[in-house]
Amino acid sequence: MAASSDGKNEKNFLQLHRLVLDSTRVLRAKFDSFVPSGTTLQAWLPSDKDLKKAKLSDKQIRHIKQHKKSEMFDISVLTSLLRHFCYKAGLKHPLWDETDNNKIVPSLTGEIADIVRIRNLRNEVCMTCKHLILDIHCVGTCYTIHTL
Repeated sequence: MAASSDGKNEKNFLQLHRLVLDSTRVLRAKFDSFVPSGTTLQAWLPSDKDLKKAKLSDKQIRHIKQHKKSEMFDISVLTSLLRHFCYKAGLKHPLWDETDNNKIVPSLTGEIADIVRIRNLRNEVCMTCKHLILDIHCVGTCYTIHTL
């Protein structure tokens, strides 16, 4: 019976992991919707000084500048860009700093709440994945969030 339960738990974990990875595409599409059509990403991006104010590391800024499309940005870069440059009016919104999805009640709706939920879920799944080392690809994918 334990083996059956273990197999189900692993299957559920892998499905959750897949959902979280797919959610990155949703964040990327949202970010890309802020870049005006006909404008290159590099032309739209703010200055290095502003990127540093967005709490991006020098390594992350170099990574952003090297790529012409957001497809190479990980979730930490996407959420930081969304927070600081796409949702400027909501920059100080307390949800951005919330790391516990249990404290984001279901009645809180809106794009900022959804983005923060995705970020938190991805961080939780990746930390679990990193500790369990169930899937080498998962560890490699999640590792980039913290080291990029």
